[in-house]
Amino acid sequence: MSTTRIKASDRTKVCQQIVTELKKKYGSRTPKADRTVLDSLLFAICLEGTPHDQAEAALLKFQESFFDYNEARVSSITELQKVFVELSEPEWRAMRVRESLQIIFEGRYSYDIEDFKKKNLDAAEKYLKNIKSLTPFVIDYTMMTTLGSHTVPVNSSILECCIVLGLLPADTDISSAGDQLKAAVRKADAPLFFYLINELANDENYATLIHELDPPNQDDQMATLKHSAPHLKELLAGKLKSNSKPAKKSTSSSKTKSTAEKAPKKKTSKKTASTTAKKSSGTTKKKTAKKATKKK
Repeated sequence: MSTTRIKASDRTKVCQQIVTELKKKYGSRTPKADRTVLDSLLFAICLEGTPHDQAEAALLKFQESFFDYNEARVSSITELQKVFVELSEPEWRAMRVRESLQIIFEGRYSYDIEDFKKKNLDAAEKYLKNIKSLTPFVIDYTMMTTLGSHTVPVNSSILECCIVLGLLPADTDISSAGDQLKAAVRKADAPLFFYLINELANDENYATLIHELDPPNQDDQMATLKHSAPHLKELLAGKLKSNSKPAKKSTSSSKTKSTAEKAPKKKTSKKTASTTAKKSSGTTKKKTAKKATKKK
């Protein structure tokens, strides 16, 4: 493996190239959104592992399904998860929404947390981490979009996408991925970079293929990093093929089925032959007996 040390500036240049390519696919601007801190938090719960437009639709459906946030807070998980059935893990999303509303209301007797914008970022982050069910992705997204924190939210789908492109080493975890991307992407560019990479990672046209692709060769990580943009072009152009092999179950099951179908035929044929022979023998004996009687 190459010992060449990758600098933040090296990754910055590649991130810019990736943004340039993804702009052609998903647009050059982040969707406009004038949300409160709480609404941004709830939107982040909908957004994790989901394309932006689907998350917006889910948040709107949630807001229209209940009279207000207080009604949602006292609703059951079963009632809440019906809102998120079109997204993955609806039960978990419902639990995160309800717990967030409960903790905020119990501490403030209201759902207004706009004063977070005036607070120290560390204090705001500490408060959000007090909501145990929230993921780092949800916290980072809320901090980035409403509180101006310099961060790049990362979850499993975004991490997998960055590794497959060669933007991050194969052994990178979610925590270190966020740190590496934060160092590589300027604060002003972070929202757009995040929006674009999240769209790619959760695009139904590419998500399955990204999941099935193996990480690029890690022998020379600098060369792998520099190939990230060309690799992305190949992905978008449909030139990359899945490395997954056909499941062996279908082959073995067909063999088993074939064998099972052949076995009964052999047994049946023997029985049939035996029975036929007996009937034939009996018939022959009867005919011989009748002929002998006539002769007499």
